[in-house]
Amino acid sequence: MAFGSSQRLIDLARITAIIACVGLLYSPSVATIGLIITYVALLASGQAISRFKAVLTRPMVYWGVAFLGFVLLGTLYASVPWHDRWTDFYKWRTILWFIVTLAIFDEDCWKERLLVMFLAGTAVAVAGSFLSAAGWVTFRRGPHELLRNSGTQGMAFACAALVCAWLTLEKKPLGTPPLIWLLLGLLYVANIVFITDSRSGYAVLGLSLLILLSWRVSWMLRGLILVGVVAVSGLAFSASPKMQEKVMGAVVQWTSESESENLTNFGSRRVFYKNGMEVLQEHWLLGVGTGGFAQAYGEHVSKKYDASDWRAVHTTDPHNQYLFVAIQQGIGGLALFLAWIAAVARERESRRDYHRLAIAILAGWCVTSLFSSHFRTFAEGHILATFLGVLLAVKLPSVATHPDAGPLPNA
Repeated sequence: MAFGSSQRLIDLARITAIIACVGLLYSPSVATIGLIITYVALLASGQAISRFKAVLTRPMVYWGVAFLGFVLLGTLYASVPWHDRWTDFYKWRTILWFIVTLAIFDEDCWKERLLVMFLAGTAVAVAGSFLSAAGWVTFRRGPHELLRNSGTQGMAFACAALVCAWLTLEKKPLGTPPLIWLLLGLLYVANIVFITDSRSGYAVLGLSLLILLSWRVSWMLRGLILVGVVAVSGLAFSASPKMQEKVMGAVVQWTSESESENLTNFGSRRVFYKNGMEVLQEHWLLGVGTGGFAQAYGEHVSKKYDASDWRAVHTTDPHNQYLFVAIQQGIGGLALFLAWIAAVARERESRRDYHRLAIAILAGWCVTSLFSSHFRTFAEGHILATFLGVLLAVKLPSVATHPDAGPLPNA
């Protein structure tokens, strides 16, 4: 294939990946079409093998591939129908998407384009959310869940706020006065605190912002930043009745689970965790196999509780990513999953400024995944994979960017 045609297909893959990233916020159909076209364009470009070979040498990629291989192995010994095994394995396609974006976003101009388009997509939503909350416009969904649901909206707005803070700190105006990014970031923060009732959004914003601000500064300054973030968080909590309701409601539901006569959001999570740990004790070595969680958990609670007890409710997800992996893949699978996360965090080839933002976002997902499975849910999992792949991508020595360019400097 001629180089020009090949490169145009790579650019098409980048464009549709950006479309998919924004589509994840609004429409699963648009996101899916974007994902599919990206895969097809990359394969049709003739550069897929060389690009994959270049990124497979990086620890975070081969640890991710090793984990996927372990999940695939788990399909062989699970005791559920093959449809359930393959469906569960398919949900881990988020790691494959991470590798794909890592392979195609090797140029800084495309990284910046994705960040700008993500901010544009979320800016439309945050403006609509404020207008809806003020009663000036009416949408089918409320102002707290214009982006699919409140969880997705909170985490997306938190990521957008982090990007704005990063653009301000790194002095990357992208043709726009830095003050614009600061003001836009404050709008996202205000929306998360006062309108979007997402506990995941609170967690991502608070922890990720702390890490972003504390990057490579003295320990004394880190202490001051910690005190400042905690103080601002306390002020936000005291000023926002919605935030108080969501946080204190979760605490009450969790602590009163044993006395509760009805199923509650966090009360059920506590039951899932306790029973999940009991299932894990029986299958800690190899796990129950890929796709086997729902069956193993259902059998366990059916024996333990009366059918009329809400605690006997079955679930397909314990709402804890680490527990979920451990139950299905055993201690070895959990170790590989954590090794992949650690490899991403310890990444050394990417530019430090982009690495800073990537690790801040990753930390937020690690915390929220104590209460959800955000590494493999469609929207949140692909958003994380996109940011990690795009931000940590580097120039690929084996891929020329111009027909007459010859080898790159590091080739």
